[in-house]
Amino acid sequence: MIVRRRVWMYRLAGQLFAQSVSFARPVTAAMARSILRRTVGQPLELWGRAIGDLATGPA
Repeated sequence: MIVRRRVWMYRLAGQLFAQSVSFARPVTAAMARSILRRTVGQPLELWGRAIGDLATGPA
């Protein structure tokens, strides 16, 4: 199954905290990684986020 998300979290090498990026249309992880590689650098970690993930906090 190919997951497409509008909001992605990424962390570059040497960064302590993740940053978020959002796209106008849902994109796959490969597309997000490719865009990030061209704009900010090679992401060390990449996570896709759903709308519900952002609204929930620790239980």
